[in-house]
Amino acid sequence: MRTRFPLLLVAAAAAAVAAAFAATAAAKRPADGWTPIRSIGLPHFQQFGQWVADDLGAPMRFYRVVSGRRQNADGINYQFTVVMGNRDGVMDKYKVKVHVTVESALLHPMADQEEEGLH
Repeated sequence: MRTRFPLLLVAAAAAAVAAAFAATAAAKRPADGWTPIRSIGLPHFQQFGQWVADDLGAPMRFYRVVSGRRQNADGINYQFTVVMGNRDGVMDKYKVKVHVTVESALLHPMADQEEEGLH
C-alpha cells in the first residue's frame, strides 16, 4: 500500500501538468483556427513568397515573407505577408493567401503502380 500511494501521487501530478499544458495551448489558439507561423524564415515558407512573385510576372521582385499564419481545413490554408518591390526598388507589403492540398497519389503511391501492372 505504501508503494502505491507515491505512484498514484506522481500519476495525479503528471495528469494535472498535462491538463495545464493542454489548457494553455487551447487558450493560445484563436477561435477561428488560425495559428501563427513562428518559423517563417524557413526556406519552404520563403518559397511560397517567391512563387507568388513569379506568378505575378516580371515587374514584381520578391524580397521576403515577413509573417504568416496557418489553418487546417481540407488541406492547409496559409496567409502570408510578403514584401515585394517593383523595378524601381519601391517595396510594399502584400497579403497572400495560399491553399495547399495533398494528392491522394502521394498518400498511396503503390496504388497507381498496381493498376499499371508494376510491382
